Amino acid sequence: MSPNLGWMLGLLLLALIICGCSARQGPYGQQVQRVTDLSLQGEQWILKGDLKRADRDFSRALELSRAVDYPRGVAQHLNNLGAVALEQGDLKKAESLFMQAWDLNQDLNDWAEASTNQANLATVAQKAKDLGKAEQHLRAAQDAAQKSKSRAALGQVLCRWGSFYLDQNDLPAARQFLTQAQPLAATPALKGNLYHQWGRLYLAQGDTSAAAENFTKALNADREVLDRAAMAADLFSLGETYQAGGEWPRAFYYYGRAFDVYAALGKKSPLKECLNRLREVNTQGHLGQSLERFEKPPQLPSP
Repeated sequence: MSPNLGWMLGLLLLALIICGCSARQGPYGQQVQRVTDLSLQGEQWILKGDLKRADRDFSRALELSRAVDYPRGVAQHLNNLGAVALEQGDLKKAESLFMQAWDLNQDLNDWAEASTNQANLATVAQKAKDLGKAEQHLRAAQDAAQKSKSRAALGQVLCRWGSFYLDQNDLPAARQFLTQAQPLAATPALKGNLYHQWGRLYLAQGDTSAAAENFTKALNADREVLDRAAMAADLFSLGETYQAGGEWPRAFYYYGRAFDVYAALGKKSPLKECLNRLREVNTQGHLGQSLERFEKPPQLPSP
């Protein structure tokens, strides 16, 4: 996973279906509550970077949802298992799961969740370097979000458009979508995403002061919901920003913090990138910092 895409996994997951069921609501309500509990456990494993346990709990929740005829739970966990598969690099499996969730959410007329499915399919296509297909999915995601009349769903898709155009270095288009998303960002998760994308935009324009301000806001918002993958991406981006501005000690400091969070998540590829950047700024700034603890980190947990 690229450090600059660390925020994305949290957005891949559907909102938990909190039903407030209890024993007094009968056997069906109790089973739906079990699905909710497994969902919560799975999301906690995601936040800790333990994809195997997340897959286990989401799979159990999917089986139980099917067993008690709970279609919203089925759609939710098809999507969440797709998010895990995507994080594991299995694009074919992720695409299949997201499509199944999309089909079911259409049947349920749950257009807010359907928009998330399509945004996730866009991510799969983009990772497969099929930009035309990614755009098709993003248009479908935006149509579904507008049909849902959910400001949060639409804001998420607009942020995703902004990120898409930033990846293509089309800064005017990215700015247009991020500006549209601005008044819709009411939740910490969406604010974290939006601030991160603004930070990327300002950094691409060479405005390191505005970039640092927005990445810091993103970090504060992501910390509020303890989205550690997004926090690590924010920290890494702060390192990039200060490196671009020639502030070597601050760059080293933020790369080191990003390294520590990625280490806790067991993310080997971003760890290597952090280490490379630490070496760069150590040399560029003639800092003379010891890299021993970064070059010989503790044993990583299994991803």
